[in-house]
Amino acid sequence: MTAQVKDIFNDLSYYSLFDVAEKARWLMRDIDWEHIDKSVVTPELIEMVKIITFGELTTYSATRSFMTMFEDDIDFTQWLAVWLYEETKHPHALTKWLAMNGEKLSGKYLMDGRTITPMTKSKTEMLTFNVISEIVAGNMYLATADTVTEPVLKDIASKLAKDEMRHSVGFENYTRKTIAESADPDYEKGIVLRSAWVFLQGEQFINHPVFETVRNLDSILGEAVIKKIRKQIVSRIGKLAGVEIAEPEQIYSVYTKFKADYRAKHKTKISTADMMANAPEA
Repeated sequence: MTAQVKDIFNDLSYYSLFDVAEKARWLMRDIDWEHIDKSVVTPELIEMVKIITFGELTTYSATRSFMTMFEDDIDFTQWLAVWLYEETKHPHALTKWLAMNGEKLSGKYLMDGRTITPMTKSKTEMLTFNVISEIVAGNMYLATADTVTEPVLKDIASKLAKDEMRHSVGFENYTRKTIAESADPDYEKGIVLRSAWVFLQGEQFINHPVFETVRNLDSILGEAVIKKIRKQIVSRIGKLAGVEIAEPEQIYSVYTKFKADYRAKHKTKISTADMMANAPEA
């Protein structure tokens, strides 16, 4: 599809998404670092922030995987530069907060945090999981901002929550674009639904850096927050796939019906093609 782009400024999503990011972006100097209330900074709070920071360190490795997989996508790879910059600020701000509270992080901590599990080979699945992970991260930070009393950390969490939610919209945009430009959009929509089902089955989170972080934050993410996350996911994923999912518990039945309908439609197309190919000449 890259070869078909005749006007990059008007045809690519990157430029409009960049403008939105410019208007929404916060600066490190916007944070009131001098007014950290150390009287409410406990060892438990330090440990919680370390867990969150560790989960934010995979951006570098994820970007490298994205750049390799989407090397021919001039639109998405340009937006990735914005995403990488903004996401790298997250552990930066958290690390600075930790440092100002006497906590030192080693180079090994940083490199261990960059480690990621092998990514899927499906572009649609990889993008879908990132839509979901940004929704999860956004809600995690909102819950953090609502829970902690330290004012500077509360401000940081609020800023990061807005970033994550905006990034989820960016990933959703490129998931939709990837589906539309594929040879079989309905097949890709099935992958979107399957990805959400994998995430939502049971009450467990799959093996993804953001989801691993969530596992370790039971004190922040209670049942109400988990329920909110699940509802947001099915709403957003349903719109991506062009189906309605009223409740998270319906994701499997919606997915299996979509898959069955796809197979029936695909089988009919094959049968029609075979009939035409084997029809006697007039």
